[in-house]
Amino acid sequence: DTINVMVDQLRSFASEVTRVAREVGTEGKLGGQAYVPGVAGTWKDLTDNVNFMASNLTGQVRNIAAVTTAVANGDLS
Repeated sequence: DTINVMVDQLRSFASEVTRVAREVGTEGKLGGQAYVPGVAGTWKDLTDNVNFMASNLTGQVRNIAAVTTAVANGDLS
């Protein structure tokens, strides 16, 4: 039964990571976060790290957009 739980957690984790990568990386939907219920330990650490990376990417893209908009409006400060 322990193996089945691990397989289910891996499947859930892989599905969420794939979804977040597709949303943020391919579709441009910023702010996506992975949610894997019932995980702890290494699985939670992995989920948190995926969310941290997605959040960093979102922040960087939004900052680039803000600077680009300012330059387009003539603000070179």
